[in-house]
Amino acid sequence: MKKPLRVTTAFLGIYAGLIAIQHGIFEILQGNTAPDGLMFNAIGLPCQAEMVWHACFPAMTLIPNLLVSGIAAAVMGTMLMLWALFFVHHRYGGWTLGILSISLLLVGGGFVPVFVGMTVTVTAGRLGLPVSPGGGAGWKFLSMFWPWALVLMALWLPGSWLLGHFFSAAMLSVSGLLFFVFDIGLPVLAVLAGAARSKVMV
Repeated sequence: MKKPLRVTTAFLGIYAGLIAIQHGIFEILQGNTAPDGLMFNAIGLPCQAEMVWHACFPAMTLIPNLLVSGIAAAVMGTMLMLWALFFVHHRYGGWTLGILSISLLLVGGGFVPVFVGMTVTVTAGRLGLPVSPGGGAGWKFLSMFWPWALVLMALWLPGSWLLGHFFSAAMLSVSGLLFFVFDIGLPVLAVLAGAARSKVMV
């Protein structure tokens, strides 16, 4: 039974798409202007990267126009969400998810969506494979984190902005740790927990 793995795949795809859309909206708000270079901040002035926990949403783009780049990031983010939700289980579904994730990187969708998208691409590739039952103690331990890793990510997406608003200095002081835990650690844990829960349910 692969329901946990399928839910995890859909959730992470939607999560990555939403963050990419956020990048796109901020880029659109900067208007019909050129980025500072290949690397730029999606949130423009007066935002200063060293003064805020989100570092002004760093991104990169091959498009020399922030308005166009923002529209492209929002469109690609929406496509990623829809694909993860409705089509990822189809043949080449995982490959398409990976292509969409890499495309986000090139049009200003940010770096976190690409990491999460590529992580879920690995998960999507396992949807068509048989699940071996059981698993050792390690798999059973990891299965306990499903769906709680997903719940934490769902709470963090809006909650981080609220915490950043009211506790800006505290969030900035631990921004590196927050990035490692929520942007790197939790997506990986969610994938492992979803795979583990699928195994113990067989």
